[in-house]
Amino acid sequence: MFSRLFTTRRYVLSLCFTWVLLIAVSLTWFYVQYRNNLNEIAKAQARIAFEKDLLYRKWASQHGGVYVPVTPRTQPNPYLAHIPERDIKSPSGKDLTLINPAYMTRQVFELAQTEKQIAKGHITSLNPIRGENAPDPWERKALQAFEQGTQEVSEVVTQDGHSYVRLMRPFKVETSCLKCHAAQGYQKGDIRGGISVTVPLTVFSAGTDRVLASTAATLLLIGAAGIILILVGARKISQSSTRLEQTNAELLSEVSEREIAQEQLREQTVLLEEEVAERQALQEEAVTHQRKLQLIMDSTHAAIYGIDTSGRCTFANRTCLELTGYDSLDDLLGKNMHDMIHHTLPSGIPAPVEHCNIYRAFNEGEGCTRRDEVFWRKDGTSFPVEYSSYPIVNNGVIEGAVVSFVDLTERIALEAQLRQAQKMEAVGQLAGGVAHDFNNVLQVISGYGSILKLDERLDERQQQEVDQILSAAERAAQLTRGLLAFSRKQVITLAPVNLNDVVESVRKFLVRIIGEDIQLKTTPSAGTLYIMADLGQLEQVLINLATNARDAMPRGGVLAIETGTQEVESPLDQESGENRPGHYAVLTVADTGCGMDGETCKRIFEPFYTTKEVSKGTGLGMAIVYGIVKQHNGFINVYSEPDQGTTFRIYLPLYHSDAVPESDAAKQAAPPRGGNETILLAEDDDGVRNLVLSVLTRFGYRVIQAVDGQDAVEKYLAHRDEIDMILMDLIMPRKSGKEAYDEIASQAPGTKVLYASGYTADFIKRRGGAEEGIDLIMKPIQPIELLRTVREVLDA
Repeated sequence: MFSRLFTTRRYVLSLCFTWVLLIAVSLTWFYVQYRNNLNEIAKAQARIAFEKDLLYRKWASQHGGVYVPVTPRTQPNPYLAHIPERDIKSPSGKDLTLINPAYMTRQVFELAQTEKQIAKGHITSLNPIRGENAPDPWERKALQAFEQGTQEVSEVVTQDGHSYVRLMRPFKVETSCLKCHAAQGYQKGDIRGGISVTVPLTVFSAGTDRVLASTAATLLLIGAAGIILILVGARKISQSSTRLEQTNAELLSEVSEREIAQEQLREQTVLLEEEVAERQALQEEAVTHQRKLQLIMDSTHAAIYGIDTSGRCTFANRTCLELTGYDSLDDLLGKNMHDMIHHTLPSGIPAPVEHCNIYRAFNEGEGCTRRDEVFWRKDGTSFPVEYSSYPIVNNGVIEGAVVSFVDLTERIALEAQLRQAQKMEAVGQLAGGVAHDFNNVLQVISGYGSILKLDERLDERQQQEVDQILSAAERAAQLTRGLLAFSRKQVITLAPVNLNDVVESVRKFLVRIIGEDIQLKTTPSAGTLYIMADLGQLEQVLINLATNARDAMPRGGVLAIETGTQEVESPLDQESGENRPGHYAVLTVADTGCGMDGETCKRIFEPFYTTKEVSKGTGLGMAIVYGIVKQHNGFINVYSEPDQGTTFRIYLPLYHSDAVPESDAAKQAAPPRGGNETILLAEDDDGVRNLVLSVLTRFGYRVIQAVDGQDAVEKYLAHRDEIDMILMDLIMPRKSGKEAYDEIASQAPGTKVLYASGYTADFIKRRGGAEEGIDLIMKPIQPIELLRTVREVLDA
C-alpha cells in the first residue's frame, strides 16, 4: 500500500513539473514571438521611411534639383560650380542657388535630427563628395555588401543603452545623377551609395509591453489553476487507491485458494495431454505415411488398386479412377472390382469369377501378367489393358492382392501406325530400287516408239500397233510414278493448275475406262479453282478413284465428280489424324456402288490391302492416291456404308495469285524446233544414250557422247570451244553429273547444262545431286518434251 501511495505521489509531482514546464515554454515562446513581431514592425517602418525619402529624392532628381534663396545656412554648392545655371536671379532680383537632390535630402535628414521623429535617415557612400556623407562602420559594411549584390541590409543594434533597428538599401546612378557625379567616374546603373534608416524600438515597445505583461500574468494564473486541479485530483485518486487495495487483498485471498485447486487440476491435465500427444503423434505419423504412399501411387503412370480376399476394393490410385471413369475413391472402396471392371471378356462373353486370373494372386498365392483382355468403364465402354496381379502377404498370411494395369489403346494404335509405316517403307524401298533401271527401259521403249510413230511410211495398222506400244509404256510409267508417289520419293513439279481444267481433261479418258453402263457426271465450281499441283499425278488420282468406282458398280451406276471450295476450321486427315485449318479446294468423287463397311474404310489406304479377288487387284491404287495427296500438302477422307455407295473428298490448299503462268498445254501446242548447236551428251546407259543421240541428230543437233562423269569432263575440255550445252545424267559412275559440271564450271563458268535422272528424289538428295534452281528432267521423258526442254535451255 505504501508503495502504491509513493507511486501516486511520484506521478503527481511528475505531472505538476510537466504542467509548470509547459507554462514556462508557452511564456518563452510568446516572448520570442513578441520580440520578432516588434523587430518586423520596426523594419516595416524603416522601409516606409526609406521609400518616402527615395521618392522625395526621385522627385527632386526628375526636376534637376530645386532653386532656393542664398542664406548663411544655404550657400552655393561648390561641387556644382561647373553648372552654368547654378546661381540665378529671380525677376525681383533675389539671388537663388541650385540645391541638388542629395544635398537637399541631407538637409532634410539634419532637420530630422532636431525633431522627434520615429525614423532618421542618412545618405552615405564609400566615395562621398562631402565629409558629412562618410559612412559609419555599420554603413560601410552594408555598402560593401551592396557591392556583392545584396539588395537590403537590416540589423537590431544597441546604442547608448537603447535598441534600434537599422536598415539600409542601395541606390543606383541614374541619368540625372551624372550631372554632378560623372566626374567621379560613375556610369548609369552603378551603385553610388545608399540611404540608411534608424528606427528606435522604444517607440513601438511602449504599447506592446503592456500586452506582454498581461499575457504573462494570464499564463501564470492558468499554471496556478492547473497545479491546484492536479493536487485535488491526486487526493481523490489516493482515496480511491486505498479502497482498491482493500478490495484487491480480498480478491488475492480468493485467487490463492483457486490457484491451489487449479494446480491440482493442471497436474492431471498435463498427464492427459502427454497421453493424447503420444496418440496424436502416432496418428499423424500413420497419416503422413499413408499420404506419402498415396502420393507415390498417384504419381505413377500405371493404374493401381487393391482387393481383399473377397475381391472388394481396399485402395486405388488416381490413374485407376481416370481410366475406369469413376469420380471419387468412395465409388470403388468396398465394391467388388471383378463385378465393376472385369466382368466380361473381349468377345462379350461373361467372365466367371472362378476363372479370373486376378483372383489367382490370393487364391493360389501366385502372381500373373496378362495382356489380351479388357477392363470396363463406368459408362459401359471397354478398353484393352495389360495387367499384373500379385498377392499381399502379411506375416505369411495372404490378405488380398494388388493389381496394376495400363491402357493399351494408344500403344495398339501406335503399333498399327508402325506396321503401316513399315509397309510404306517396304513399298518405297521396292519402288526406289527398281525405279532407275525401269525408267531407263521405259525411256528406250517410249522413245523409239515415239520416233517410229513419226515415220510416215507406216500404214494405219502399224500406227495402231505403235500406239499400243506407247500406251503400254505410259501405263508402266504411271505405275512407277504412282509407287514413288505413294512412298513420297517421286520428284514432283508443282505449278498452278485449274482443278476444273484437270477434271475436264481427264473426263474424256474416264468415259472410255469406266464403261458405257456407268453414267459420268461432272459438276465444276463456278470460276477458276487454282491449286499448286503436279498435273500428271493429279490425273493419276482421278484415274485410280474412277477405276475403283467402276469395280464397285459391276451392274452399272453413277460416278459423280464435283469441285468446290471450303473453309475448314479443323480438318481431320482420316489416316494421320493431323489438323490443318485453312481454305481448301475440294475434289469430291462419289459412286453408287456396293460401298464398304467400317473396317474396310479404316484400312482402305493401306498398301497391298484389297477386297478384290486374287489377280484382280494389287492393293496399291488407294495407297498411291493417299501418297499423291500427302505430297500435295492435302488430306483425304472417305465415307461409305454397305450398299450405300462411297464418297471420297480430297482437300488441296488453294493457290491465290493474280498472275497465273501460261499452261503447259499452250506450250506443248507448238511443235518442237531443232537446231545446229553442239551438245555434249553424258549417259551411262547405252540404250538411253543411243536413243537421245538419235533424237537430237534427227533434229539437226551435233552430239558428242560421254559414257560417265569423268568422260564428260575430259570430252568437254577437249571440245570446249565447240560445245554449246551439256545434257547429262545426274547419277553416273566415276563422277556424278553435279560433280562433273562443277569441275567444268570451274574452267568455263556459265556453261549451260540440263540434267536427267531416273532415280528417286531421296536417292538423288542423299548423293548430293539435287539443288534448287537446276534444270532437271525425270525419266522416262518423251522425245518431243526432251526437244522442247533442250531448246528452252539453249535459248535461255
